[in-house]
Order: sequence, then structure tokens, then C-alpha cells
Amino acid sequence: MSGAELPSSIPLRESSRRDEIPPLPPPPIRPVPASRCYAAYSAALLVGVATWVMLENQGTLEEPLWLGLAVTCTATAVIWIFSIASDNSSIYDPYWVIAPPFLALAMKAADGDGLFGAWSSRQICIMVVFALWATRYHTMYSWTGWRTGLVHEDWRYEAMRSAPVPYWLNSILGMHLFPTVLVYFAFAPAALALANPPTSHAPLGIWDALGMTGALAAVAIELVSDEQLRKYRDSETYANGGAMREGLWKFSRHPNYFGEVLFWISMIPFAMSAGLMSDHAGLVLGGPIIMALFFRFSSWLMDVRSLERRPEFQNVIDEVSAMMPWLPRKG
Repeated sequence: MSGAELPSSIPLRESSRRDEIPPLPPPPIRPVPASRCYAAYSAALLVGVATWVMLENQGTLEEPLWLGLAVTCTATAVIWIFSIASDNSSIYDPYWVIAPPFLALAMKAADGDGLFGAWSSRQICIMVVFALWATRYHTMYSWTGWRTGLVHEDWRYEAMRSAPVPYWLNSILGMHLFPTVLVYFAFAPAALALANPPTSHAPLGIWDALGMTGALAAVAIELVSDEQLRKYRDSETYANGGAMREGLWKFSRHPNYFGEVLFWISMIPFAMSAGLMSDHAGLVLGGPIIMALFFRFSSWLMDVRSLERRPEFQNVIDEVSAMMPWLPRKG
């Protein structure tokens, strides 16, 4: 998408700009103790490992990519059971960033040389960027589930409770399995490269340099934008309903989303350099592109939410690019 972006499709009535926005009701209390959060992820890890071993020994799934998909869906189902038992689907929140590094290690273990055998330079590069990506998230957004437990459910999950389907079904399909599968196929280019034996890897080339540069830039963008957002949320501007327009947020309404999209798109060059396009073009390109479209839709949802809470945000929509950083448009 070009930096000029599409014109805003989220109008705000003039009266809404002038009138004070009434306070929204507080979210429902759905407490989950930290001990249960730890139990959920410990159980998911154990069941995931057991599923991998069982399927591998039975020869049910031979391709590591599909084996990994079965494992991550099974582990997600374990998290879902804890979510339903606790009436809070936010237990799932950190899964999408916890799973990929573990799956990356599993893919490398399945490449014929194992974790303690030979590594290609490309495999090392991929593991490094995943380690940095995950570390940034856990450093900047230390999940409250680990520290004090949960009190509320994510507002998106709360909104999905009003869907005309049973909550348990909406939870497993929409709140758990959908994001798991979405992230897994965005991870597919990296998974394919990691699962290839090191001896089959060509030397590092220009595509690897592009992938490494893009992934590192993505992590840096997320790190900076998250820190700027954290400071903004501690400011009087935020408390008074003002809109964020400083730093990277001056050039993008959602620079953190742009960074996340850039990270997954950056997995494509690694797979291209590994020679995987000829046999796996759909898997190499499809997942990251769908992830980009998903975040574009998510940015629209966030814009709608901000319009409900921040009178100035229509001006931000009119002047600032949605995701791709670009020079602000004149109001």
C-alpha cells in the first residue's frame, strides 16, 4: 500500500467533534489468577511436545510444516480449555508470540541434523531475529497474566461475545484457532527454511541481507513505537482524551502494526534465498500477505475504537497514514 493511503472511510459527525464524548462503561471483571495462566501454558507445552512425538513416531504426518501445524493447533486447544474454564479468552493473548520461537526450534530439530548438529548461516539468522522479536514483546509488554493474573478480557473478545453463536464455539474458532493458524502460515516461510537440511542451503546472499535488514528494522520500529506509546499513555494528553501524534506516530497511525507486518514479510526473502519458491510459492507468499491484510483490518478496528474515545482522532485519520509511515497530509 502506498504511503498516500486511501482516504478515510470512517467519518465522524461534526457534532461529535464538538460535544464531549461520554465515558464508556467499565469492562466486566473476569479474574484469572497467575497460577492458572502458568498452568495453562505448562500444559500446552507438554501436550504440544507429546503430540509432536506421537505423530512423528506413528508416521501420521511426515512433513515438519504440517506436523507443526497440528502441534500448534493442539496446544491452542489446551489454552482454549483453560479460557473456557476461566470465562476469559485473554489467557490466549501471549500465545501468538510464545509459539513461533518454540516452533522454530522444532523445525530446526526436524531438519536431519537436529538442534545440536550443524546449522546453516541462514538458520542462525532466522533464529536470531525470532529471538529478538520475542524478547522485545516480553520486555515491552510483560503480560499481566504472569505477574498478577488477569482482571479483564480484551475488548475485542468482549465484543465478540455478542455474536449469534455459542460463546465456546466463537472462542475456539475466532479467538483461538484463527489467530494461531494466521500466525503459523505467516511463519511458514521461516519454517520451510529451518526444516531444510543445512547441507541443502546455499551461501547467504542478497535476499538474506534483505530479510535480515527488514526483520531487524521491524523489531526496531516496534520497540520505538511501543516505547513512545507507553509514554503517551502515562501523559496528561492521553488522560484528557488527546490523540497520539508524536515520534513515529506522526507518520503512521499504527507504526507498531507496520513493524509487525514488516517482520513477517521479511521472512519471504529468507525462503527465496533457500530456493523454496519453485515448490512452495503459495506457502512462502500467502501467509505473510494475509497477515498484512489482517493488520490493515485491525488498524481500522482500532481507529473506530479511538473515534469513540478521542474527539481529535478524526483529524489524525484525515492527516496521518494508516500503517505505512508517510509524511502527514495537510489538514
